Amino acid sequence: MMLKSFSSYLVLGLLALGSWWAAELLMPKDEASTKPSAGKIDYYSKGLRRTVMDENGQPKELLLADQLVHYENDNHSELARPVMTLFSKQGPPWVIHAESALVPGEGDEIYLQGAVLIVRDADEKGRTIRIETHNARVQPDKQYAETDEFVRVLSPPDTLTGTGARVHFGDDLNFTVLSNVRRKHEVPPE
Repeated sequence: MMLKSFSSYLVLGLLALGSWWAAELLMPKDEASTKPSAGKIDYYSKGLRRTVMDENGQPKELLLADQLVHYENDNHSELARPVMTLFSKQGPPWVIHAESALVPGEGDEIYLQGAVLIVRDADEKGRTIRIETHNARVQPDKQYAETDEFVRVLSPPDTLTGTGARVHFGDDLNFTVLSNVRRKHEVPPE
């Protein structure tokens, strides 16, 4: 009788072990464990504020971000909700907003990710500029930005749309839309 009881427990134990093995084999894998690691974080900052001054001690660039995370493996940084201000010697500054950004170790170029908004308040002629796009590359030292995505430029009374753009900021704005260019000019009522 005891042998029969032991055999029943052994069979139940083997069934439980087999069920556990089958569940592990058939269960979907956790997606988080399959993503590659970004690397080892060596420092981070919340509420980042960085100001770069020109040779006369005047603000040249201002960078704000909700968070900066730096990875030591390839010396890159990731920014959450960055806002970059590029100051002009004459006229209002350019303000660049993005959802996130990637800054390689050299920091010469910043890769803005997601929705990107570039604005400038009214200049001496009273014209404002609003540029809407996605995924842009910015070279702050050269006051230059580019994108391969759809772009919309609003500068009342003009609206310009197209695919791809190259922008040289600063006092002498130079703006080129690369393809599928459409311009709409609204004549103000007299």
